[in-house]
Amino acid sequence: MASLTNAATVVAGNGLGGKTHILTFDDVATTSAAVALAEAQQEGFTVAAVEGIANGDHFALQGTGTPAITDCTLVATFVD
Repeated sequence: MASLTNAATVVAGNGLGGKTHILTFDDVATTSAAVALAEAQQEGFTVAAVEGIANGDHFALQGTGTPAITDCTLVATFVD
């Protein structure tokens, strides 16, 4: 059994630095994941992670501003 040696404080933020946005792919038949991620990079965002490339899969972008990627939905934004 694990023992707790340091009680962490729960605070807003994600530890990744700056802003991290979590989005989902809405319709990869219309806008493929590759095209959506290329659009994000053209808007100045860095692709930090991709869960998968199907409808409903999540991906993470880092950068300032609010992403508006075609056929994608912004789910959450973490500010560190």
